[in-house]
Amino acid sequence: MSKRSKDVAEFSPLIKLCLIQRLTTDECLELFEKNGHKISERTWFRLKKEYNEGTTNRFLEIAKNEWANEHLLIIDKLKEIEARYWHLYHECDDPVKAKSVLDSLRSTQEQITLFYNETPMISKMKDILEHKLEELNKLGKDKRRVDSEQD
Repeated sequence: MSKRSKDVAEFSPLIKLCLIQRLTTDECLELFEKNGHKISERTWFRLKKEYNEGTTNRFLEIAKNEWANEHLLIIDKLKEIEARYWHLYHECDDPVKAKSVLDSLRSTQEQITLFYNETPMISKMKDILEHKLEELNKLGKDKRRVDSEQD
């Protein structure tokens, strides 16, 4: 882990507090100093920027992976419900109950169809998020290169 990453991790609670309370730069520097960390204005802006970029990257990574996972979990649950309805239908002796089960089965199948029809949209969203992550990674690398050249 780089020194900058360690700084962001170490100061994360203070950075978060400053951002939530929308403190001015001077108030942020004062808060850091009260907590035993004297930092410069430049360091504050660097920490704030890295914290925000890290948050964006984490959000995009979660969104990219979790949406697809949740989508699959829902389809799996709906398929399980469909299988149970079929089992109940085959056990029914009463035509009224059988019709009720078939109605529920039809409704479940409509939901499954809806999720399958949305799969291309989820796939496209995942591609968009992947592209956005690549852009952010490239910007981060370019910025780190410029910063290292300035130091």
